[in-house]
Amino acid sequence: MNHPDTPSWGRLVSTALVGTSRRPVPDLPDLPRRPGRGAAALLDLAALDTVRARAGYTAHTAEPVTPDAPDPRPETGPAATRRLDAILTDRSELLPEWLSHAARSGRRVNHAQIPDLLERAARDSGLRSAVATVVGDRGTWLAGFNRTWSFVAGEPLPTDTYSDAAWNDGTPAERRRALFALRATDPAAARSLLTAAWPRESRGEERRGLLQALAVNLGPDDAGLLDAALDDRGANVRGLALALLTRLPESAHAHRLRGYLREHVRLDATPRCPVEVTATDPRRTDLLRDLALAAPGNRSQSRDERWEHSRVLVTHTPLDVWTGLLDTGPVGVLALAEQEKDLYEALADAACVQADPDWTRAVLDHPRSGLAHLVRPGAQHPQRQRLRALLAPLPVTERCARVLAAIGSGEEPPQLGEILLAVGAPWTRELSEEVVRRLAAPAEPHGRGDPRGYRLLCEAAAGRMPPEHLDLLPGEPPRAEEEAAYLRLRKTLRFRLDMHREL
Repeated sequence: MNHPDTPSWGRLVSTALVGTSRRPVPDLPDLPRRPGRGAAALLDLAALDTVRARAGYTAHTAEPVTPDAPDPRPETGPAATRRLDAILTDRSELLPEWLSHAARSGRRVNHAQIPDLLERAARDSGLRSAVATVVGDRGTWLAGFNRTWSFVAGEPLPTDTYSDAAWNDGTPAERRRALFALRATDPAAARSLLTAAWPRESRGEERRGLLQALAVNLGPDDAGLLDAALDDRGANVRGLALALLTRLPESAHAHRLRGYLREHVRLDATPRCPVEVTATDPRRTDLLRDLALAAPGNRSQSRDERWEHSRVLVTHTPLDVWTGLLDTGPVGVLALAEQEKDLYEALADAACVQADPDWTRAVLDHPRSGLAHLVRPGAQHPQRQRLRALLAPLPVTERCARVLAAIGSGEEPPQLGEILLAVGAPWTRELSEEVVRRLAAPAEPHGRGDPRGYRLLCEAAAGRMPPEHLDLLPGEPPRAEEEAAYLRLRKTLRFRLDMHREL
C-alpha cells in the first residue's frame, strides 16, 4: 500500500535514497525531534509519519484556548466531592437534594465532576437550573466546546449582573441572563427592554426564553406585554403567556375570561344538574386567542373536542367568578358541580393551575373524592394524579397534618407510599412517627400483606423523611421477608444525614 502524501514524507524518502552517511536526518516541522542519528533515527521518523497518516492525522495549527474566569466560590470539601461521585455512580435519585444543598451553601463542585453533571442535565431538564448554579462559569465555558451542553449558557445564575453590553451585543444566552438579572433588581426596566426588543426577536425559542424572565417579580404591570404575546406565532410562546397571565387575576385578560365564562354557565333549578358549562363556539376567534388555542380548521368537532375548549376556559378563569355566580364558597361550588363530572374535574384542575389554597383545600376535603377517600384501600380516582399539585399551595406542616389525619390508624392502603411522596419534604416528626409505626408493624398472618406496598412505603420514607428522624427506626428489620427494603431505607437515611453534614 502506498504511503499517503504528507509534508515530511518526501524529505524522508530522499534522505533514505541518498543515505544518512551523506545527508543528516532532517529536522521536520510536523514531526518531533528524535534522539540519535543515522538510519535508526530516520526509520523512527518514517514509522511515526506512517502511523499518523494511516490514523487520519493532518497537519494543523491549534489556536490557544482562552481560559475561563476564576470562580471565587469555595469548592465542596473532599467528603462532599466523594459523596457526589457515589451519587452519580449509584444514587442518582439523591442528586437533586445534593445539588440543592450545595447551591444553598454557596459552593461549587469539583471541576472534574462538571462534565458528568452537564451530561445528566442535558438529559433531564429538571436538573438544569441547579446544575448551572453549582458548575458556575466553568460549566458555561466548557459548554462552548460541546453543543449538547449549550443549555447551561442560558441558565440564570444568582451571581449574574446586568450590563448594557451583554443585552445589546451578547449571544442569545447572555441576553437572557442579563434580562433575568435586571428583572431581579429592577422589574420595570427589564420589562421596558423586553417590550422594545420584542418585535425584533425572530426566533420563537429565544422569545420564549426572554418571556420567562417575567416570572421573576411578576406583577400587574406585566399584563400588557403578556397579553400581546398571546398573538405570537409560536404556540409555546402563547402557552407561556397564558400561564403567566393566569397568575394575574386583576388583568384585562382575566376580566375577559370571566366574561366568556359567564356567557357559558347555565344555572338550572333541577337537583340533578344545578350548574353546567356549555361548549364554546370553535369559530370564536377572540376566545380562542385569549385561551392560546389554535383554530380547529374547517372540519367539524366532536362534543368532546368542543368541551376541551370549555375545560381550558374553566381552568384559566379566576375562580372567584364561580363564588360570585353561585353566591357560595369553594366547598359549595364543588358540591353543586359534582353532578357534572367534567365540570368538577375542570374546577379541580383550575385549583391546581391557579395554586389557590382555599380551593385546593375544598377539593382535598370533598367527602366523596377528597383526600380521605383517596387513602382507602382500593380507591381509584383521578384526584390521585393531581394530589401533588393540590397539596403544593399549602404549608408543608399542613400537608403533613392532612395526610396524617387522613391515614389515621386504619388499614394501610396499597397506595400510601405514592400519597406520601406527594407530600413533598421535609416531613414533620409526627408524620415520620406514623410511617415508622406502620413499617415496624408485623406482617399480616398467612401472607396477606402487600409486599409491594411495603417496599413503596420504604422508598417514600427514604426520599422524603428528614434524615434526622433516623433515630425513630428500629435497628433490626421488623419483617424478615422485607429485610432488603428496610435495610436500604436505613442506609439511605444514613447516607442523606452524612450528605447534609458535609454540605
